[in-house]
This record gives sequence, C-alpha cells and structure tokens, in this order.
Amino acid sequence: MCWAMQLSNHSAPAEVLRPITSVGTARYGKSSSIYSYHTIIPPVRSVSAPSSLDIQTKWNSYPHPEGQLYFHRRLSNYDVVTEANIHRQETENRVAGCLKFIDDTIFQQQIIVPPSSELFIELDESPFSCAYYFVNHDARRIFWLEQTSTELLDMGTIVSDSHLDTALERLYWVHVEFFPMHMYAQVSPQVVDDLIGVMSHGAADRLTSRSSTFPYTAEKCSQLLQLLSLQRGRPLDGHTLCFVARLWGAIGSLDAKIVSSNILRNMVENQRFMTYYGQEHAQLDRLQIMAPEEDMDHQWVKTTANLALWGIPDRYFFELRDLFANEQVFVDQWQIFMTACISEWHTVVVWTFPVIIANLLSCLLSRASLSSALPSIVSASGSLATGSILLLKHHGLEDATASFAARYLRAAKSRSVGMLPSAIAFGLPKGLYLWSIVFMVAHFLLLASHVVGRLAMFGGACFLILLVWAALHVTSPDEYDQSSILSKILCRWHSLQGDIEGAGLPV
Repeated sequence: MCWAMQLSNHSAPAEVLRPITSVGTARYGKSSSIYSYHTIIPPVRSVSAPSSLDIQTKWNSYPHPEGQLYFHRRLSNYDVVTEANIHRQETENRVAGCLKFIDDTIFQQQIIVPPSSELFIELDESPFSCAYYFVNHDARRIFWLEQTSTELLDMGTIVSDSHLDTALERLYWVHVEFFPMHMYAQVSPQVVDDLIGVMSHGAADRLTSRSSTFPYTAEKCSQLLQLLSLQRGRPLDGHTLCFVARLWGAIGSLDAKIVSSNILRNMVENQRFMTYYGQEHAQLDRLQIMAPEEDMDHQWVKTTANLALWGIPDRYFFELRDLFANEQVFVDQWQIFMTACISEWHTVVVWTFPVIIANLLSCLLSRASLSSALPSIVSASGSLATGSILLLKHHGLEDATASFAARYLRAAKSRSVGMLPSAIAFGLPKGLYLWSIVFMVAHFLLLASHVVGRLAMFGGACFLILLVWAALHVTSPDEYDQSSILSKILCRWHSLQGDIEGAGLPV
C-alpha cells in the first residue's frame, strides 16, 4: 500500500474533514448565482491601496485559463489552494477553521507532511465540514491524513501497489491542471519533451494497429503534437502547464467506472491506469478482455431474436460488446458505430414508404383481399415506427463525447444478457423491413397466381423460401464468403467425378 494511505490509522472526525479526490470536487458542478449591477469607476488617481484584509491574510488570487478564480497561500510547512472566495469574511473564517483543524490533526497524530506538499480545501454546505486532499509535488502523488479506500473515493479497482501509484499520479495531474498559475515556475520543461515522446508513440501505435489501446486517433495526436512542439525548449507558463497537465493525467474518455462528472478527461496517466501499464499482465489490445466475463443467461432469447430478425441482433450484439470491452469507450470507435447505425436507420425509414405504397396500390388495382397485403404493411409500419424512434432518441449522439458514450453503454448493459436488449432494439427497423419485403413478394406471388397459374406461384414460393433460408444462415461477412461456397461445390463435383472414374463408369 502506498505510504500516503498509511500516514495514520486514526481517522479524522467525519463531520469536519472529508477526503476527496481532484476529480471529485464541485468545480464544474457549481450552480451560478451571479448578481450584476452598475457602479461608478473612480479615476486613476483615486485607486485605493490594497486593503488591510489582503495584507493580513496574504492570500494571492489567480484566474485559471478557463476563467475560474482561485486563491493560493503559503503556510509554514505547506501551500493551500481553494476556490472559495476568501474575500468574504465568513468564508475566510471557515477556511481558517479548517486549516486550524488540519494543523491540529497533523500535530496530534505526529504526521510528517512533505515540504513540497499542497493542500486543497473545498467548503461543504455544512458550516462545520470541508472536503480536502493533499498533493506531493516531488512525488507527484495525492494523499490524505487518514486511512481511506479507493472504493470510498470512487477511484476504480486496482491490481497492485504500483497500479495505485498510477491512479494517484493521474489525480495529481488533474490538480495541476486546475491550479497551474502559481506553480508553473516549479515544473521542469522536460514534461513537454516527455509528453511528446508518449504522444508520438501513441500516434504510431494508432497508425500500425487497428485495435490500439491509445485513446486518441493518429489525426488527433498529430494536432496535439503540433501544439506541444510550439512549446518545446521554452519556459513553462500557466497556460502551457494547464494543457500539458490535462494531457498527462486529466481527460477521462476511457472509463465509465471512474467517470464521476464532466470534468474527467483522459490521457497518459488515465490510459496507463486503465490498461494496467507496467503490470505483469498489461492490456496490449483494445479488444483484449482483462477480466473474466460472465456467461450470458437466457441464451434462448438471443437465439429467438436472431431467428426472428434475420440474425441482425447478433451483429449488433458483438459490435456493442467490442465497443464496450472492459467497460472502456474509445470516442472514434463510438462515432464510427453510431454514424453507421443512424445511416442504416435513416435508409430503412426512407425505403419503408415505397413498400407501404406498393402494397396499398396493389390492393386498389386488383380484387385481392387487403388481408394478403396486411402483413407487409404492418411489418413496414413497425420498421418505420422503430426506426423513427431510434433516430429521434440517438440524434446527435454520433458526435457525443466518450464519457457520455460510456454512461450510455453502462446504462444499456444488462447484468444477465449484456448488450442483447440494445442489440434487438437496434436491429428491429432493418429486420422488420426485410420481413415486409418477404410478405410483399408473397402478396405479389398470390396476385400473380391468378394470372399465370399455380406453377409460377410454386416456383416463386420456392425462390422466396431459398431467399429466407440464405438470409437466416448468412448473418455476417465472416460467415458468408461466396468464393468459399463455390469452391466447396467445385471440390464436391471433382470428388464425385473421381468416384465415377474409379468405379470404371463413363463420365
């Protein structure tokens, strides 16, 4: 266990200190309550000197590159940062109370805080408690004063102490991204060169592997490398450190288990944590399943759905399973999949109208009963309805972020049957459309039988049965290869010829 987790076996009172991580803060979840007003601007000669409050508290304020104001102060043994407005007397008193309690806890439990440490404080709604965490800039880790757990902090599961270190370093870089303006002079520009090396390898891995574990496409890596190259060899500033830290540890696009809000973004350390970087069994392929999968219950449901919908749910089932392998989502794979789904549903919806119109016109032009055209009309209408609902529900999701896609797929995944419910729903429009075509052909054959006789109807029915059989038994490109079928027929023909010649029979 990391030393940061073993600083003390005594827990601080829960009503005063609450451990939190850098990705668990309310930074992006706060509601705005800004009151704007007009005021008088004094002339330059009337600008007042700094107030005595600012001089006494010695808090420095910094605007984050995104615009959020935060406050920093150097104490005797560590730094303090907070987004609470310490210019308000009540807020300053609460922050001072939290600092006093933390100092008392450190003194009473004889905790040695590293000299390069920094404390983050977030005030809770309760006036008597606050959330906090420490960061160690030398070790690039986040830690707390009491013993806590990865489950309580929603950090995800780990496989070793070094895996935990990777998670703690990821959280450290998130902190640096959020508070970069006062510390950029303390960070070595070498982090830019190191990041360029990691991004270059990621781009090459994406270019040479179809199932790379690197979260960004080669095109995205190229864009990011251009930005990083502009900063190579230059001293760091707060803005550069912000996006460098974001790439090192902050973007969360891979994992649904650790996505707690829209502040997560994923890059190097998050990708290393999710792929078990440096562990005995690291994930080397995006589709490599790292944890044993549970056997799917109710296999008969899947079999029945495939028989009823021409095997289409099976294709969607495996695509969704691969898309959410290890409960990770790669944004480019999600966008390709969802774009293809929306395109298919749109095409099906468009082509259902000619089927419905053709069936209605056939009933008007003949004396045939509407009942023979009704199955085709009902199937086409069902295809139209389900396709339209799916299009409305998934409109715009082809451009969704990976964190949103992860939440979507996690909610869609069933504990007993996995992605089967979504696979069936996604396959309904095309499956019902194919049935409408089959029923329409049967309807037309019935009409034709009155004109050309029963023999033509029997031939057409045989052709229709052959078509349905081929569609039900050919469900994926891997299973269907015309050349292999033809080669099997030719091989069988040659083997029969060999048998005939061997028997001395004329060919």
